[in-house]
Amino acid sequence: MRKIYVVLATIIFVFANKQNILIANELQSYNENLLFINFCENTELNKLNSSIDKHSTRIKIKPDVKLLFTKAQSENNSGTETAKIYQNETTSIINTEETFIQEQHQDNSDTNNLIQDELKTEKQPNTEQISDTENEQEITANVEFSLPEKRQISIEIPENNALVQKFLNQYTTDYAKKWLSAVMKNGAPYRGYIRAKIAEMELPECLEFLPVIESNFKIDAVSKSGAMGMWQFMKNSISPFGIRINEWMDERCDPWLATDAALKKLKENYEILGDWNLALAAYNSGLGAVSRACKKNPESDYWALCAKKQLKNESINYVPKFLAIAEILTNSEYYGIETTEFDETAHLNYELIDIKRNVDITLLAEQTSMDSKTIKFLNPALFYGVTPPNTVYKLRVPSEYKDAVTELINNKDKLLIKYHLYKIRSGDTVYALSRHYGVSEDMIKQANPGLKPSQLKIGNTICIPAFKDIAPYAGKSVNKNVSYTGSYIVQQGDSLWSISLKYNVQVESLAEANNMQVDSILRIGSTLKVPIIE
Repeated sequence: MRKIYVVLATIIFVFANKQNILIANELQSYNENLLFINFCENTELNKLNSSIDKHSTRIKIKPDVKLLFTKAQSENNSGTETAKIYQNETTSIINTEETFIQEQHQDNSDTNNLIQDELKTEKQPNTEQISDTENEQEITANVEFSLPEKRQISIEIPENNALVQKFLNQYTTDYAKKWLSAVMKNGAPYRGYIRAKIAEMELPECLEFLPVIESNFKIDAVSKSGAMGMWQFMKNSISPFGIRINEWMDERCDPWLATDAALKKLKENYEILGDWNLALAAYNSGLGAVSRACKKNPESDYWALCAKKQLKNESINYVPKFLAIAEILTNSEYYGIETTEFDETAHLNYELIDIKRNVDITLLAEQTSMDSKTIKFLNPALFYGVTPPNTVYKLRVPSEYKDAVTELINNKDKLLIKYHLYKIRSGDTVYALSRHYGVSEDMIKQANPGLKPSQLKIGNTICIPAFKDIAPYAGKSVNKNVSYTGSYIVQQGDSLWSISLKYNVQVESLAEANNMQVDSILRIGSTLKVPIIE
């Protein structure tokens, strides 16, 4: 019996020892497989993550190892089989992750392309955040695009209007956005004043962009129809707004005066028509034309008048174009428009001084140590840089120079304009002098009170405004190839002066060729020697 117990005990010990060895081997195999799987997992995930560009969504997937191990044990699998299940599950997860990453990568690529096409901005999306916490078991995707919120302009834009949409598309192309940036750079020196006047008059803020379609913010722009300046006034429309045009200046080119006039005109249009779209159309085609269209169609607004073709084609496009551009420039950052910074209060640094005589502003700048470019910039309406005589001109100067300029102007003994001094010679005319010196006949007469162009006296000296450096007038040129071999029969009303003009010679030369004095009386029917110009 004892032998039987010993044999049984030995068998049990051997069996238990083998079982322990088997379990140990299984555990070692499991651990080796687990290390291998972890290595594969990390390698695959790193490879996939490295393939995702900086704009795509980062994904972190972490399988639950304990859950898989428990699942294998519950199905009575050995440690090796458990490791195989873990490997299969992990491979499945990795494949799923790869598919999802590819889908996300494609979505992100499409989104980026769309944003790049429509916004064309240099802003990049925020760097994606990856969570590496141990408890993370869900996919995280965090992509943010920081775009400014769009603002509505102060004049309502109808939804889905085909014309407005057409101009929105047209002015948000790459080239159009560059063009808008350049135009807004032109307007930078004046936008502070325009905004201040709009606020003062309680008008829609977006009206500051009207010069974009009127003149490209060019203060000297001229249209085919003759409209002039930043706000494009016609000569026949300026009188109610105090804008003047004469031989010395054109105040349509003064952006500050023109802004006052344009906003006043727009406000009057609105008060009469009761609608900003109609007011804008009236600014383009005239208040009379729009008023007549409204009278014929009393129940129709601007858009209805357009649909009925009751307005000019230019006006039908004018308002939608303005609304589209106002929408884009009001949201310039949103649309990726680069705008030039400007000083909102620059206009507060200037003063106006009343002048009622000729003053050369370049000479004025020299005698007050002012920058001549600054005073010319502030007074662009002057043709020659000289203020007109016998009328009040409001000279715009930097505030710090107001006292010095006022003192200089009030000194009546101080000559503030340059003149050419010219001694009248035979054959001279005011017309010829004006053409040579680049001034008008009236300017010469204003500079010489009492001067009668038809009675110039040889030897008298006159003043001619000096708007440019030019050589002294040499008188009528004498043609050295003149030969007085022709003949002319004197007619009633002829004089040596009139005949010299007819043959383009000096009167003294003609008189000398005929042994006469310049003031000799001609006898009708007599024959004179006249030149034959070879």
